[in-house]
Amino acid sequence: MNLYKIAKGYRRHLQECEDLVPGLQPAGAGWIMLAELYIASLESREMSVSGVCVSAGVPSTTGLRYLDMLTGVGMVVRMPDENDRRRSWIRLTDAGVRAVELVLTGFAKAIDDTRANLR
Repeated sequence: MNLYKIAKGYRRHLQECEDLVPGLQPAGAGWIMLAELYIASLESREMSVSGVCVSAGVPSTTGLRYLDMLTGVGMVVRMPDENDRRRSWIRLTDAGVRAVELVLTGFAKAIDDTRANLR
């Protein structure tokens, strides 16, 4: 196994993530939040602000900062809960879906390229 090639492919993929949403750490809590929201959308599940924070493993204050930043760059939108005014739902925007799909496609390609280079 060529760990050098794996590391280079992984680094390239992380840089591509950084280029998509500048300021959002690749492989950090923000991208975990985006991935969780993407999965939730495919499973037709709603995610609350606190649920997104818990799924990313970050304190609420940190999660709220990430969500504010993601809202500011148009990746997510906050929707009020019609039944409970204390709660808000978070959803990916179309731009957020495209960003996550680009990252997943890039990650799959990096894995495929690495496998091909290891043969």
